[in-house]
Amino acid sequence: MSDTSVLGRMFHPNRIKIEEHHNRYKVVLQEPQAPDSRIEIHNIPDDAIIIDLDGSFANDSLFKGNQGECKRADYLIFSEQRQRIIFIEMKKSASSRKDIIKQLKGSLCVFEYLQVIAREFFHESDFLANYEQCFISITHTGTQTRKTEIEKTTAIHNRPELMLNLSWARTIQFNLLVA
Repeated sequence: MSDTSVLGRMFHPNRIKIEEHHNRYKVVLQEPQAPDSRIEIHNIPDDAIIIDLDGSFANDSLFKGNQGECKRADYLIFSEQRQRIIFIEMKKSASSRKDIIKQLKGSLCVFEYLQVIAREFFHESDFLANYEQCFISITHTGTQTRKTEIEKTTAIHNRPELMLNLSWARTIQFNLLVA
């Protein structure tokens, strides 16, 4: 069974919808705690599944959270066509790198939990196994405008500590996130 089909069977149908935009697709992501904090991702694959992780996964009734283990990023984006999973943390203003790393690490734990659920309950042993992981921090997503800043400390951003940092962006291309 395709990974997209497994995700469809696994998740509630209330996930974030992609929209048609100039014969392609886009998604608008909004920071849950700040309605004026948003980002548009253009040219997103039409098979993308977007999960509002911050709004739909809570583990603070089980863990104390003293080490940051209850933190998680705002969104996960899956694309089987592109074989990518993108972990996105949004901030209306600046935030400490240390806190963002904890949020991305918490989301990686959720991702690994999804893989175990698929293996144990859906009998999908290779679920999302070959997907490239991309960790993204998007800051200054409020209404102020400035030229977009991109901080890419390494050639790849496949670990929370190596995240791609975007600041002041209102619209970004999907390819920038997975490059």
